Order: sequence, then C-alpha cells, then structure tokens
Amino acid sequence: MADNKFHCIILKGGDQYPYFPRPLLSEFDFKIPISNPKPEAEEENPDAENGNVGDEREKLEESFVQKTLDVALMADLVEATSSTHSQRAELARKELEVNKTLLQLLAVECREGEERGMKALELVELMRDSTGRMMEAAVKVAERYGRTVLGEKIREVGERRMLGEMDGM
Repeated sequence: MADNKFHCIILKGGDQYPYFPRPLLSEFDFKIPISNPKPEAEEENPDAENGNVGDEREKLEESFVQKTLDVALMADLVEATSSTHSQRAELARKELEVNKTLLQLLAVECREGEERGMKALELVELMRDSTGRMMEAAVKVAERYGRTVLGEKIREVGERRMLGEMDGM
C-alpha cells in the first residue's frame, strides 16, 4: 500500500514466487466498500434524486473510513517512532482531511432534512478539532441549510469539548 494504491505482483500459472527478472508491479486503486452494490433496476435511473444523494453519501462515508484508517496508521507511526516534523505535519494534514470529509457528510445530512439531525450531530461529535474552527464551520454549514436548532446543538458540543479540554490541562 502506498498513496491509496495497492501494489502487487501478479504471478502467472501455478507460480508461487516471483521469477527472475522480477515482473513489474501491478497497481490498483485502494477502496474500502462499505455497502452492497445497488440492484440493476436502481442503477438504470441515474436521475433519481435520492439515488444521487445516496451515492454521494456512500462515497463520502467510504472516504471517511479510508481516511480515518490512514490517520490511525500515521498516528501509530508518529507515536511509535521518533517522528520527524514532516511526519507530524502529514498527520495534522490527514486529520484535517478527515474533518473536511465529515463537514461534507454534514452538508449531505442537512440537505436531507430535519429528521436527519441526530446523524448530523453524531458526525460533528466524530470531528477531531482542538481549535474549535471545525465546530464553527459545522455551525455555518447547519445554518446555511436553515438548521438553526442543529447549529445550537453543535455549539453546545463545541463548548463541552473546549471545557473538557480545558479541565484536562
């Protein structure tokens, strides 16, 4: 695995080990499917509004799982070794990408309607943010779609998180 690509050597016939000269690496996009493929009947109608939102949500959820896994692996590397400044900066960048993906998922949930508020709030609670900027961005996303009650709940989560971090110091 490297840069979201899966690298492997494909062996022909009954070979169990690569031969000399070693064959070229084959490269595939790395994906973590988190849902079953859609039946063909649903795929035939790509203009269905719920299908587009569902597809977007599934892609974002897959991206979230993949990026979270990437962050966990990078955090393990940083903690287990004497990490360099560039590795710590890379970890911070990857955590920011996870938060951005969560903001995109929040926007999808806000577009879905008021009944999706609990899931939207759970997405906000998954954010890793010590500065409070992501919470502010989440409030702006909620208010953009007219979800003022959700915006207030997000502010409460942000305040509790900041108070909890202040108490822990």
